[in-house]
Amino acid sequence: MQAIPTADLEECEARARAASSTFVASFAALPPVKRAAVNAVYAFCRWVDDIVDGDDDEHLPITDEVHAYAVRRLAFLSDLHGCSPCDPQDLAFTRLLALSAMRLRLQAFASGVAPAEDEHPVMRSMAWVMSTWSVRLQDLETILDGMEDDLFPTQLRSWDDVRSYCFKVASAVGLVLIEIYGYEDARARLHAIDMGIQLQLINILRDVEEDLQRGRVYLPLDVLESHGLLRDDLNAKSVEHDHRWRAFISEYCMEVERHQRSARELLPLLDKRSRAQPGMMVEAYEALLLSILRSRGAVFSQRPSIGRWTKARLAAKVLWSNLRKQGDLTAA
Repeated sequence: MQAIPTADLEECEARARAASSTFVASFAALPPVKRAAVNAVYAFCRWVDDIVDGDDDEHLPITDEVHAYAVRRLAFLSDLHGCSPCDPQDLAFTRLLALSAMRLRLQAFASGVAPAEDEHPVMRSMAWVMSTWSVRLQDLETILDGMEDDLFPTQLRSWDDVRSYCFKVASAVGLVLIEIYGYEDARARLHAIDMGIQLQLINILRDVEEDLQRGRVYLPLDVLESHGLLRDDLNAKSVEHDHRWRAFISEYCMEVERHQRSARELLPLLDKRSRAQPGMMVEAYEALLLSILRSRGAVFSQRPSIGRWTKARLAAKVLWSNLRKQGDLTAA
């Protein structure tokens, strides 16, 4: 186990707070060491996501090894998707280079290579996470696979396509996190997959307008067409008042609820000291889904968000969780 890289983990926490995400508010409910690890994973995930979206030009050093790997990876991905990247090839390749550099560093850490003296703070923190908990390299690489897919045109036709995408970008994150939370029953991994799919399905609805502006649609197009709508119909905000869209939203939410039932079975399987944080995260996302249902799918004119009372309730739960932990320490 590597020594705790305190300064690097503080950098990860600062990045997580700057993201101002629904996830971050709940992290305070975790024991300090686990909170630091979750912040590191979150900072890593935000960074790779921002690279693909073009919101961050920061990247690791590009060596000859990284460049050669990225060339092979681009050929593989182009063949897999049957097309070229969405962006001009030089821009897409620059982003793929950044992801490839991260992938090779994770592979090195997994093989026992210690982080370099000048290692990036986020990557040094990830090396610590990988050496401290039973985090699987495969799960971390699956996250990168999902990011690489976003470099290419989005073609999600069926529910299976959507679930596959959700697995890469969300379930894989959950599989990393539960190794930090702690569990004994192997079924936890199966329920973590469903939790990731559930949360990402809600994310897709919340961000549908923002994704459209980026030229992406993560909705199942075959299902959309079964309700009489085409992808181009989504460009008009008035579609949210169309009975066909509302029928699609009804089916979509039923799919969310299918995974929700399994996702709820994860929490009792986690270490008692870690359940509060994912529990609050699930509560926040379920509140978000409820707001979408109440608006009958009005997600184009205004980005859905959880209400002030839900935020206040979650903040109170974080405070209560912290007070309980302090009480436990005093009693000990």
